[in-house]
Amino acid sequence: MSEPVSKNCRLCHANDLRPVIDLGLMPIAHRLLHSRDEREERFPFEVLACGACGLPQIVEPIDPDILYRQFNYNFSSWKPEPHQPDELDTIAQFTRHHSVFEIGCNDGLFMGKLRERGAKVLFGVEPNPVSGKIASERGITVYSEMISPALCRDAVAKAGKFDLVIARQVLEHIVDFENFFECVKLALKEDGLLFIDVPDFAPGSSVGDLSVLWEEHVSYFTEATLLALLARHGFETVSMKKYNFSGGTLAVAARRKQGEIAAPTPSPGVGEKFAQLAREYGARLRPALAKFRARGTQVAIYGAGCRACTFTNAHELADLIDLSVDDQTERQGLFLPGTRIPIRSPEELRDRTEPLICLLAVNQENETKVSTRLREALKRPLNIVSVFAPSDIWRELDRLEAAAAG
Repeated sequence: MSEPVSKNCRLCHANDLRPVIDLGLMPIAHRLLHSRDEREERFPFEVLACGACGLPQIVEPIDPDILYRQFNYNFSSWKPEPHQPDELDTIAQFTRHHSVFEIGCNDGLFMGKLRERGAKVLFGVEPNPVSGKIASERGITVYSEMISPALCRDAVAKAGKFDLVIARQVLEHIVDFENFFECVKLALKEDGLLFIDVPDFAPGSSVGDLSVLWEEHVSYFTEATLLALLARHGFETVSMKKYNFSGGTLAVAARRKQGEIAAPTPSPGVGEKFAQLAREYGARLRPALAKFRARGTQVAIYGAGCRACTFTNAHELADLIDLSVDDQTERQGLFLPGTRIPIRSPEELRDRTEPLICLLAVNQENETKVSTRLREALKRPLNIVSVFAPSDIWRELDRLEAAAAG
């Protein structure tokens, strides 16, 4: 069942939510289509921000029963995480983590790394049955349901309170922060360590990059809002790091502290110019691509992930992009939601001779690898354009417009 809609901020509970951007009706980004003619649902996608604490949020999220219907992907096995060793080192700096409880453990890959570093008792929560099964096969005790106080009490009854509670790329999906932190406090020892990482909204929002928005992410954190949330629930930060992963990631280690914790200064202006910049970017991108298409240039987007889906739909690029190419064989032969752009193997780019514009819809940590591979494999005129922050998407757009005018 869907969560009750509140008109108050889910972080600070102020009644001062202000519009940031409205993308209108959007498809579910992870629900790739099996044919161009397949019917699909669309849902309102509006982001508001709290005037008091600054947290951007989707106030009326899609019902999870709808959003995660037919959702059977397992992500962490294929997505490289170059920041993972440093996160593990950070955890080791503050706890010996004999016992670990991970909220959203996915396929258990991260807990497997913790076990290599000495963890003995491993419990995880993972509603996705595909990922949870893999985690169980790794020897982790997995609860295949949503996090709840009853679940946490059961885990504590079986294993005792935990040295370490982890939530990696989870908190941004959570509607009820009060329930989340109640569960954390039930599971965590008084002197235990809480480790959280979340997408960093700042790099993308500051330049109008719409790909940082995803209907599964109901909250969009900056450093200030993440620290404010922790402080509100009685946690004091012992480490805060930023990584260039998946558009930007914040990672924080924290402990419980008795008494009041000074929260960082609110940043109510976050995202204020986001919509204006996004509209300007799209208004310049579409004519540039249209000029190339008019003179016979093929236009492709490299990547068929959720960021690419948001980017192509929000900027209305269905008639300007010939195909998407993606390295994942499971995606090849399908179609991007909304735009219905066909997803093909990168090999198909080799079969053509006309010039190619390739919009690079991969995370920055993978751009050099993908660009090098394209330049080595293709024997045709090629222009590669990065479209995701934290790359300088405006300088890339300037370069594309100059080439279109030439």
